[in-house]
Amino acid sequence: MIKRNASKFYKTIAESMVWKALGFDEQKQFTNQKIDPKQIVFDTLSNYISQQHDLELFVLNTKYDPAKKRASVKDFFISKHVERSSGNKMVMDFVAKRNEKSKEDLEPGRFYYYVLTYQDPKVNIGRKIWLVSEFTETDTIDKLYYFKSLKDICASFFACTAKDTEKQIESFYKEQTDSFKQLTLDFNPSSSLKRKNSTDPISIQKKPKFASSNNGEGSSKTKRKHSLESNTKLTKKQKITDYFSYKD
Repeated sequence: MIKRNASKFYKTIAESMVWKALGFDEQKQFTNQKIDPKQIVFDTLSNYISQQHDLELFVLNTKYDPAKKRASVKDFFISKHVERSSGNKMVMDFVAKRNEKSKEDLEPGRFYYYVLTYQDPKVNIGRKIWLVSEFTETDTIDKLYYFKSLKDICASFFACTAKDTEKQIESFYKEQTDSFKQLTLDFNPSSSLKRKNSTDPISIQKKPKFASSNNGEGSSKTKRKHSLESNTKLTKKQKITDYFSYKD
């Protein structure tokens, strides 16, 4: 049921749903409780929509294999009619975006780690790619894209097509985020409507530098405030290398 080359995000959530469908709880303990398949999906998605996540969960990778020139007649027959790669269009669009911004060239033949940033859904996916090491505190993750990527595994629970499942996931995601936003406003009515709250598309934010032990009381208040405001904010635990060498 779970794709072999699936991302960590896909594997983590898909495995959680499969375990629940088999009758196991989060601690992998068997229960006799019967849950509707659709409810399993909605409960799992709701849990991950509201949780705080590390950047590593959203990391994807792809190979930069630029389009090659057409082989000559001689080379064509020497290669025994082996087809040549025409390159990954998504990656080509990403490279084009980097060239427009005069960024460092990528090395062909390597797999690169990246995340998808939050932009207009109409924007080409290749232009939403952001290398992990270049992802900053002010950038945001296109969280909806990742949840919609679960449409195949969720379709088996919904007993409908992947296309219909994708629509249900998108509708549920927006419903959940809207309710969280309203809850935030109700909890702190003095907040400005323009203030970025915990249910906006994920962003990495630096932890505040707390005062020294001499200002223990002020530090404690700052920590409590930070705890309330970072319910679902993404944290960057460790640096992930941009690429690793490809081996045949």
